[in-house]
Parts: sequence; C-alpha cells; structure tokens
Amino acid sequence: MKPKYRSLSYPFLLPKSHTTANELAYQVPDCVNTRVQVLRSVADWSAGIKYHEESIHNAYIQVIAKSKHFIYIENQFFISCADNKQVYNKIGDAIIERIIRAHKENKKFRVYVVTPLLPGFEGDISTGGGSALQAVMHFNYRTMNRGEYSIISQLKKEMDDQWMNYISFGGLRTHAELEGRLVTELIYVHSKMLIADDTTVIIGSANINDRSMLGKRDSEVAVIMEDTEKVASVMDGQEYQAGKFALQLRLECFKTILGAFTDPSIDVSDPISERFYKEVWMTTASRNASIYEKVFRCLPSSLVRNLQELLSFQTKHGLDKEDPAKAHEMLKKIRGFLVQFPLDFLSEQNLMPSVGTK
Repeated sequence: MKPKYRSLSYPFLLPKSHTTANELAYQVPDCVNTRVQVLRSVADWSAGIKYHEESIHNAYIQVIAKSKHFIYIENQFFISCADNKQVYNKIGDAIIERIIRAHKENKKFRVYVVTPLLPGFEGDISTGGGSALQAVMHFNYRTMNRGEYSIISQLKKEMDDQWMNYISFGGLRTHAELEGRLVTELIYVHSKMLIADDTTVIIGSANINDRSMLGKRDSEVAVIMEDTEKVASVMDGQEYQAGKFALQLRLECFKTILGAFTDPSIDVSDPISERFYKEVWMTTASRNASIYEKVFRCLPSSLVRNLQELLSFQTKHGLDKEDPAKAHEMLKKIRGFLVQFPLDFLSEQNLMPSVGTK
C-alpha cells in the first residue's frame, strides 16, 4: 500500500532543550575532551528524509585521505574496492590511493586491518562452506588480494611486493584447555572502528560493506572524535603530539592483541617504526599463526588452496593429539591473539555461490 501523502519534515521525537552543557554537573572519571560529530547512514525509509545520507562512508574516506602516519581498522566485514557493478563503497579505494601516495613520496605509512578469520554465517568450512559463508569470504578476499580490484593487486601494479611495507591483514585466535584437551577457536571481531594518526577515531555500528555505508540500505550511526587534548608520544622515532583519547584507545587495542599486558617487553608506543611494524606486529602475527597450524591444524590456513588440499589437510592430526606435551610447550610461545590473515586459503577455489542459490 502506498501512503496517501508524504511529509518532507517530521517533528523531533524529543523536546528541544534550551539549556547548554558547557559546565557539567558530573563527569565520568578520566574522561577526555574531544570534538565529536555524529555520523549516519539513513534514507527516506529509515529516517523519513528526502535525500539519503552516507556521512559515515564520507568520513572514512576523508580520514583515510588526510591521514599522515597510519590507519588502524577493526571491522566485522571488509568488503570494498568499488567496481560499480557489485561493490560501490570506496573505502578500499581510499586506502589504495593513500598507500600509493606514500610510496611515490617515499614516506612511511602503515595500514593495519583486523577482521574475523571466518565470517559468522552458517556453513561448514570443511566442505567448502555454505552459500552465505562462501559469498562473504569471496567478497572479503576480493577486497584484500583476489581479482583486479583488490587492494594488493592494485598496489602490486605500482610497487610489486613492496606493498607489504604498508599494509597488514590480521585476525584473532585464542586457545585453552577444556576437560584435559587442548582447544582453539578464532575470536570473532565484531567492532567497527578506525583510528588514524593517534588523533582521530571513528566508532559506530557501520560495517565496511555497501549495506552499512551507502545510506540507502541499512540504517547506521557512528561518531567521529577528534582529540583536542594532546599528550607527548612518539611517531617513527620522533617526538609527536598525539590525541589523548585516540592514543589511549590504540595502546589498549595493541597491548591486548599483541600480549603486551602479560609481556612488558613488547613496546607498542610507536605504531609506524620499522622495529614495531616488522619485529613486533608482523613477527607476532606470523609466529602465532605458525604455532596454531602446527599444534591444531586449524582452519582457515594458507596451506589449503583448494578443496582437495582441504580434505587432505583434515586427515592429518596436529601436535595437540600426536604430542600433547610438545604442543603445550609450543603454545607457551604464543603472544596475544594476533595471527596473520590466511590470504591464500582456498585461493584456487571459486567461492562465489552460483546464481539462484539461497
């Protein structure tokens, strides 16, 4: 049924306030002053407005373009790199352009992307996955490293394998002992956050995909916070004035996923130095992933490139079953939760479900 008429304006749901909050009667302890703007993905169906709004999408692109030193992204999805046929949001394109600019200017720049090792959809990965699981995997990998529109493919055209100096893809994994058995499981990243230069933060409900970013589909809300309070920090070995909130948040994230809270020798203060990027971030991710593969033979793994290799991979046991004592010793070398994202997992397999599948 069509509405009889449509109004272009609607009254506020809450009464207008005539007071100001220049002086708050109460403040949360250790709170920080920042400049905050609310961002939205909304349209006529979701907010009753005449034109759609995609200010979250625009903010991501602008922050990435203006960033000077690094970008740290945590997101449940990583589906971007527009081809204007299947994918339209341009966040991946903004990352590509920013890295290429840094390369041409011979300037140091880092991008850290942390996303789930597997999508949280129904499907059995041991049989190649279900249709929804496969579809999300297809588009995630299409954004990262597969196909002409992917970030790594575009960067390779400009700088060959030097792309590895600029961007890292990671996931999170943990392990424990359950009823006398060693077990492992991925940690499902559900956050939607971007930190840039230890000065700017975007946090909200929007995933990096068209559904959340284009405004005409899912309704989303986020905030962009720019620090107004500065603190002394370090960037590429030089003194640097970081934002108090952004720096605290980034340090908390890095210390957690790299294991610095339990190993004080891990220094996460400088997010772009050669030592941190290669000897801490990349080394930790690689070492953790290698240990998990040897101990648990866990999936997804870059050792598995097609369904035939997948079946063969599953027939062999890991150290958790063949030599539990050695497995315990190896797991003591795990630091934090970060692991390399398995970019070659099922790389020889067409993950896109056939037309007509549900």
